[in-house]
Amino acid sequence: MRKQITLFLCWVIFCMAVFCPIYIQAATPLDPSADASLTLHYQKEDQMFSDLPISIYRVAEAFSDGTFELIEPFSSYPINIHDITMQEQWKNTAVTLSSYIVANQLMPYREATTNDAGTVVFEHLETGLYLVSEVVAENNSGTYVFNQFMVYLPIPQPDGSFDYDVEAKPKCVDYVPKTEYRVTKLWQDAGKQTDRPEEITVDIYKDGELWETQILGASNNWSYVWYVSDEEQSNWAVVERSVPEEYNVTVQKNNGTFSIINTHKSIQEIPDSPQTGDTSNITLYIMLMCISGIMLIILGIYIRRHKEV
Repeated sequence: MRKQITLFLCWVIFCMAVFCPIYIQAATPLDPSADASLTLHYQKEDQMFSDLPISIYRVAEAFSDGTFELIEPFSSYPINIHDITMQEQWKNTAVTLSSYIVANQLMPYREATTNDAGTVVFEHLETGLYLVSEVVAENNSGTYVFNQFMVYLPIPQPDGSFDYDVEAKPKCVDYVPKTEYRVTKLWQDAGKQTDRPEEITVDIYKDGELWETQILGASNNWSYVWYVSDEEQSNWAVVERSVPEEYNVTVQKNNGTFSIINTHKSIQEIPDSPQTGDTSNITLYIMLMCISGIMLIILGIYIRRHKEV
């Protein structure tokens, strides 16, 4: 049994010695002067983020043997890009490089903007190691953060060749939902619509401070919507400025929806004096009281005469 194991190990060593050099020689060497490209897709489930400004930085050059070396000004920083074997190490390297970029206000190697599908394409790039900057995307549903990351151009393939046209989908590492707030103008003025102004001015306050001023009218269906991150715990209020003289105003709030109601004064029934009961049949009540009094008098006279007899 031991002899069989020894023969097997000898055969494995022989194959490695013979065939591995053939594989290395057959592999296509990296071409440092080749034209490369980088395509990035900024998407999150069914969300596609357009008009995002994306910056890339070429931090290292590539050599024909597949190795990379930092270039200026990054080579002057105490950063090691060799012997990195874990994704977490590359993540930390990207954060470190980004810190130096911010601190030294370095200009990007190339800049571009995502299209309607959330895609951006960088063409005619030099080979090397690149840093893709962090980007924050916002829409009505929330705030999305796509972290910075490192990418090789080209990327080595299992067959020993290199892919010079690289595609990547940056990972969304953080998401903060938003809450919808709305202010709507309502009218209670049936038959008096001609007294309405063409537009109104609404001041929106956040924690007691004027946040913004909006004009509501027919063009925006007398309504305005804004979105606030759920991380912001704020108190909101709305005020209509210059209420028309013919109207009174009431503000109602239901969760994040404000309704500004203008009621025409002509349809508001305001009594001249307080009424605490039903006065529609007061004459009948007086007559009944008089008849009851007369009957009591007659009854008293009858009883008195009856006693005298």
